[in-house]
Amino acid sequence: MKKINAFLLMFFSLLALISFAHVEAAVGDIYEIGGAKYYAQEIVESTKMSYGVTQTREKGFTSTTASGFDPDGIGPANGFVVAGQYYPQQVNFLEVPTSAGVKITTWANLNNHRWTLTTVRNLIADYELKHEGWTVVAAINGDFFDISGSGYLPYQTSGAIVSDGNNYKTTSGGTVAFTNDGTANSLIGNQAVTRAQYLKLAVYDANGAIVSEFDVQKVNAAPGDNETAVYFANYDATKTIVPVDVIVSPTSNGYFVDAAELALPNRPNDFYGKGAISSFASKTIAKGQFAIVTNNLDVAHSLGSGVTIRVQYEYTGAFAGVNDVCGGGATIMRNGALDAADDRNRHPRTVVGKRADGTVVMMVVDGRQSNIDMYGATYPELAAIMASRGCVDAYNLDGGGSSTMVIREGENLRVLNSPSDGRERTDSNCILIVTREPEMEYELLEKTETSLSFKLNILEAYTHKIDKVLVRVNAQTQEVVDGEVTFTGLRPNKEYKVDVYYKTPSGVIYTMTFFDYKTTMKRAPEFFIVNLTESQTSYTFEPEFFDLDIATNLLIAKLYVNETEYTFVDGLLTLEKAAITSLDSVRLVYTVDIGNGPIEIIINNPHFYSTMALNEIIDGQKAFVSGLYK
Repeated sequence: MKKINAFLLMFFSLLALISFAHVEAAVGDIYEIGGAKYYAQEIVESTKMSYGVTQTREKGFTSTTASGFDPDGIGPANGFVVAGQYYPQQVNFLEVPTSAGVKITTWANLNNHRWTLTTVRNLIADYELKHEGWTVVAAINGDFFDISGSGYLPYQTSGAIVSDGNNYKTTSGGTVAFTNDGTANSLIGNQAVTRAQYLKLAVYDANGAIVSEFDVQKVNAAPGDNETAVYFANYDATKTIVPVDVIVSPTSNGYFVDAAELALPNRPNDFYGKGAISSFASKTIAKGQFAIVTNNLDVAHSLGSGVTIRVQYEYTGAFAGVNDVCGGGATIMRNGALDAADDRNRHPRTVVGKRADGTVVMMVVDGRQSNIDMYGATYPELAAIMASRGCVDAYNLDGGGSSTMVIREGENLRVLNSPSDGRERTDSNCILIVTREPEMEYELLEKTETSLSFKLNILEAYTHKIDKVLVRVNAQTQEVVDGEVTFTGLRPNKEYKVDVYYKTPSGVIYTMTFFDYKTTMKRAPEFFIVNLTESQTSYTFEPEFFDLDIATNLLIAKLYVNETEYTFVDGLLTLEKAAITSLDSVRLVYTVDIGNGPIEIIINNPHFYSTMALNEIIDGQKAFVSGLYK
């Protein structure tokens, strides 16, 4: 790959400057690989999204050294691509650092045990509906697919689709896989696809964890000694499900999933099924059902009514243990060099690649809209575009009218690119960037007038690679140590925002969306006395106190005079002597709340200093005696 300053562009193509006069004198750097070139003229928008995911849109230009066909017939040379000619492009990128608190997965609409074409935005909605707590940050379209519905089970992807370890379809040609392991080995592309010899039966416990796994040696055939078989109905050439009879012999055990969560017979040699066991006797099964028949006692002892099971093929080799896989097309780049079939035609394209550090880069270049300067790219030009983002490996996905890039903006999903059909095409699957907030244990342990102490532990990190947890309060950021953190030097009776961050092992700090507000304790008030002023006709009571943070209700407290209840009004109470012949008893009842809830305080004869002193002595004696019995 060669990078050339774009100020040299005039030497490469005088024709380009004439044909596209709106292009200003060359701007930016030209990236060249395999004779194809790309440079960005303008960054139209760039947004830092959740957890370090970056979205960028560029206006740029590509050229190639070989002629080819321009499918919309509007470009130069009456529909043929001119070698060396620069063509304007709109290019959108998504960049996902390996340290980001997200994972990359795939999704398809498999409702009603079939493949259904729908838009990327609808696929996002379906994923979030079925994955409570998870949010899709962004997405692109995925694999090529049976767009005409000609297959026995129509509209399947051409290759594999694996999401979070569920291997919905495993037969595949071109394949890309996302390890989500935080390493430079984030993306595996177009290696040999190999599967285990047998289907795998997984058995779940009541909490949804896999507790045991067994080989399934037979498919729609009776099991032999110590063997297990799976039965499921397949579709025929008329796209009709063909029921299958399942016979449980007297020496075998049968387990039927009569209403599967999903039973997907992609083809006779590729099946995915999951659901709870509900019956045991021989019967005919059809759509949405599958059955296990076994002569293996270990399998039989693991199964029973209500037990959830899953049957699927699993990968060996390069894709073994990878939980998120998508079918794809040609390899565009490998190890920084052009490695693509010689596709010189211009089309909208979707590509996924990675940098040497493992950052995953997703790219959509728009095309078939030359009237608005969107020409589409050839394979070599795709390599040059991906090289401009530092990629060393890149793989082509489905393109044309399927090319779609979507990002989340609050509650809305925005299509970033300009689909060549004039609207979103319905696709078979997509590639999603998803996240879920870590599950935390969070509690305010203690607060004083000047401090706040918290308990905070991460119970489940999900997609997040957490080395240290940090909390920020009042411009102070502190690390949580042994699950606790304390902030001092705060102001009394002040509300503070509590933000939680985490640091990855590589030192990158991400803000979590979790936040809280906590208020420090109020300063304790001081009560002195209820002043009593006597006139010829009345008694006037007025509490005397010091309360900076208004922690008491003394201004509207209750005062009982001769056991009759009265209430202060703005700290004053006047009683006519005509109604009170003598002051036999006075009792003050008020509350104090410094931040831990109201406490009721009762003081008898609060208008005498001598009584106040006596009350303090009595309270002290009570505290002393109470301490003796602790």
